[in-house]
Order: sequence, then structure tokens, then C-alpha cells
Amino acid sequence: MTQLSRLHRIEGFVDLWVDACLRSDDGQLVFLSFYGRDSSVMQFISALELGSKEGGVRRFNLADAAGGRQLVEVGAIERLAKHSGRLPRQNIFGPLTQMWIYDRALQELDKANRIGWVVSREGEPTDIDAKVWTLIKTLSPVALPDHWRGLLMQWCREREAVMAIGTGRYRRIGPVQAVRVSITDHFVRFVSQSVRERTLTL
Repeated sequence: MTQLSRLHRIEGFVDLWVDACLRSDDGQLVFLSFYGRDSSVMQFISALELGSKEGGVRRFNLADAAGGRQLVEVGAIERLAKHSGRLPRQNIFGPLTQMWIYDRALQELDKANRIGWVVSREGEPTDIDAKVWTLIKTLSPVALPDHWRGLLMQWCREREAVMAIGTGRYRRIGPVQAVRVSITDHFVRFVSQSVRERTLTL
């Protein structure tokens, strides 16, 4: 399968091509990476920023080369941020802009509620599990030695304290993956109990 055939087209807009998309469990946009010419990109961004009463886009479909369609709900536009870059002019498609739209929570560490995100691209040298474990240690109010990693990672996954998005009904598109980490008081109590019972040893 060629790289071009893996791209999804944004329906209703001219020549906008998506290489990665993440949605929450209720279908809301979490991350979108797409390419297009400046005019098409700006038209799409403007449509997102308009409220529904002004004729803005509140949902859109991504269509693949086989004709499959994936619905994306925009949700509250205020939570979304954007970043853009420009591809080298020497590429075969001419001057193109790449735009990333993402939930601000992906970049913000909520220390008060002990919630954070790990975003990674498949094929990166650093294993995503290593990044998740580092985030768990950062969010945890108690110190966690590295030899506890296996047991605690297993507990977190079973209790959905560590949860990847895009694995359920709204599956991820492309190579970008995101994992939500939430460290609650239940986690702290489990650590304390496991130390007392010597399941976790210093």
C-alpha cells in the first residue's frame, strides 16, 4: 500500500488529506494532522471556528481510498489548538501546508488532578511504554522505583488508569497514538498496600 493510498480525504473541502486522526470514546476530535494548499487549509480552519449558527462545521467525514467514511465530531472549539508547518517546495505536489489540530490537554500536565498524556508516533526510537512509565512516576505523589514498573503498569491498565484512545468504536487513523494517564488515590493505596504485603519490595 502506497503512502498516498493510506491518506484520508476531508469530505466537503478541496484537496485536504489526513495522515493521522485521534478521536475520544464519544467521537470527538483529539488530534488531526492534514495537508493541503493554503487556501483550502484556511477555509477548513475558518469553518471549524465558526459556530453552528453561523454555518460552521461541527462534524465532518474522513473518506479513505476504498470509499470508507469515518465521522469526526468537532466538539468545543475552545479546547483545540493548532500548529502549522510548510513542506519543502521541491516535493512533487508543489507548495503544501501541514496543519495539526489537537486538544490542548495533550500538552498540558494536570498536576492537581494527576492527569497527563503521552503522544507518540509509531516507529519512534523510544518505546511508548517507557514514556508512560515516566509519566506515571511524574504524576505519582509517592516515589516509584523502576523495578515496580511491571506490576504497577499492569494494575494501571486493568483499572484504566492507563488507557490508549482510538482502540474502541472510534479507531485511530494513521501512525499517531495517545495514552491518557490518571493517577488516583486508589493507585496510591494499592502501592501502599503492596509495600506492606511485600508484593512490592524496596
